[in-house]
Amino acid sequence: MSLTDILELNKTELFAKIRDGLPLAQRTQNLLDCKDDLLFAWDAKECCLLVRNWRSSLAADVNVQFQTLIPSSTVSLEVDRVLASNECSLVALSGPRGVTILELPRRWGPEGYYKDGKARITCRTFGLDTQLFLNNPHLEVRQLRWHPHSVSDSTLLVLLNNNTIRVYNHSKLRHVWQVGPSFRRGEANSSLCDFGEVAVDFDIAPAKKPVDTEPATENESTLDKSNRTLIAAKSVPKQDKIEWPLVVLRENGNIYVLMTGLDSDNTRLQGPITITPQTQDNYGLESCALLIIPSLPPTVVIAESNGKLHHALLMEAEGTEHSFNEVDDFVLIEPAEYVIHVLETVELELGLAASGAGGVAGASYNYPVYLKRDLINEMRYFAYHNAGLHAVTVSFISELQRYLDSESEEDRLELAASSRAEYILCTKFDSSESVNAVFGLALLQIPAGVVLLLGSGQVISLKLVIDAQLLVTPNENKQACLDVTQQESGPSFVDTIKSLLQRSVNQPILAEKLSSPSAQESYELLNQAIEVLREQYLKRHDLVRAAFARHINQIQLKKEQQLQEIQDLEHERELISERAHKLAERFEEISYSQELLVRKCNGLMQKANAALPNNVVAEREFAQEVARLNTVTQSIAAGLEGAKKTLNKQRYHIAKSQEDLKKNAYELPEKQHRTITEILTQLTGEIDRQITDVKRINKIVGV
Repeated sequence: MSLTDILELNKTELFAKIRDGLPLAQRTQNLLDCKDDLLFAWDAKECCLLVRNWRSSLAADVNVQFQTLIPSSTVSLEVDRVLASNECSLVALSGPRGVTILELPRRWGPEGYYKDGKARITCRTFGLDTQLFLNNPHLEVRQLRWHPHSVSDSTLLVLLNNNTIRVYNHSKLRHVWQVGPSFRRGEANSSLCDFGEVAVDFDIAPAKKPVDTEPATENESTLDKSNRTLIAAKSVPKQDKIEWPLVVLRENGNIYVLMTGLDSDNTRLQGPITITPQTQDNYGLESCALLIIPSLPPTVVIAESNGKLHHALLMEAEGTEHSFNEVDDFVLIEPAEYVIHVLETVELELGLAASGAGGVAGASYNYPVYLKRDLINEMRYFAYHNAGLHAVTVSFISELQRYLDSESEEDRLELAASSRAEYILCTKFDSSESVNAVFGLALLQIPAGVVLLLGSGQVISLKLVIDAQLLVTPNENKQACLDVTQQESGPSFVDTIKSLLQRSVNQPILAEKLSSPSAQESYELLNQAIEVLREQYLKRHDLVRAAFARHINQIQLKKEQQLQEIQDLEHERELISERAHKLAERFEEISYSQELLVRKCNGLMQKANAALPNNVVAEREFAQEVARLNTVTQSIAAGLEGAKKTLNKQRYHIAKSQEDLKKNAYELPEKQHRTITEILTQLTGEIDRQITDVKRINKIVGV
């Protein structure tokens, strides 16, 4: 067993397939995710999601190595983030140019796999606002998070680089929340980006009750107060309303809070939030990530690209503070109800300097830092980047919890303990420009561990040490019940190819010069044409070729899957037919046996009734008469049957004798028969004539 691969994942077929489709660009992304005992991994080559039960795979005998979840519709995104929902019913596949949702099937069987360990499963998928991304080439996804309070486990919040958060419930767009100034289409390099006013990350803080936004005025009469109270009583539902603070981080370090309900169009944007103690750089001019730890009060972690992590507390302000910001003139901003107090700053070591190199290690490196919470230990979170992985433990959270649990009034809160950052994995230990970025990070639970996928294809699986006192009480399982809406088919393959072939520059018609161009001008023109040909044609053709290969692989995979499913269905149909035939035969046998039993029971009942000692004479005589009539009827029926047989026998003999007579009868030839007929006709005429003469003579004679 390797010390850097406790689960021996490098030898598995799952990660062998993942290595074949790893992207060439070395930038930090997250192609892994883990929920309970399921490890999800995105296969970019075949555009499908691979899943493995890492807990059951620890046993020696493993029947199912992994399962392949095939999307029902083509996934044309360059997926760089895999995020499973809270209850693991959906998986969000995110890329810079869109988001696709994949519905997970049901789990059953001894090992807890989907559909009892079926190797390949076609899963329902739908894209989110695919047409929006096709029509806006500069639009990109910055962050996405599943809402923790979604009863149906299907509410997804997506942050775009136009300072909007789009709320989806399955495939339906529910709300669009503006969290900053918007810029027009095609203004990707506008002043908003130059001043760092674009939101880069957000997180959801613990819920709170909304504040009454309509205070009573001094000149308000008693009647007005009673009318307003009556109207409010009719409009407010029985359940208490709650608001979720969405903490939004901008690139320049400013933090805003968006107060809104889960299913409400009414939002209140507050900010920029006052950060204390104040500094000249506003705690980071290159902010890249934000994380909320649900302590009391909530802990805010702000990450910078230079490796600095600021730990702060999000506290309610004593009074609302009005903020001034010229960039937000067209955005309605309310007075801030919160303040942020920074307690400490932790500086991470982004890579190790090469041997013999002077200066501070990692001082020249500048990478985007990504943050991920540890669901088991609420005091710990992870920071991963191009240079490896850090585990950061926030020590003052335990002191806050101890102070809140204490019942002593003399107890004092001392936040003197400093946090601890542990460099778990380093992938940058030389001065070269090449990096080995983290392509995936998954946190395992019970036993606790971590799985990392590096850009080189290597898989790191380590165990983590956890204090039992820091275990978080698991939340109750939420019942997922939502009517499935009509899925979006997503963009067609033709539209995808057209978008890939669409050039970002236009080539004008070259006018002829009066004099022939010099050799230098011709050389520069040739170089420019070659550069345009490479960047705008050949490169895009390579992208189209890769898209075709990906599409063909996906179609072939679907075809194989459908053929296999057809064979399985045919086999199931044969089994069902055989079972139905056997059941029909069994039913006939049972019906016949039931009829016999009914007859026997009737006979026994009749005999029992006849043999009863207290039976009256009339009933006994009636029974005897019925028996006699039954005997007579049977004899008559037997005689009738014998008569029928005799009649049939006589009819048979009569028919046979008639056939024999027909065979023995002599028939004259047709010519003789005609001659005899003519002679008889003549004789008949002669006899008639003689009779007439005799009558005439008698009349004359008077006889």
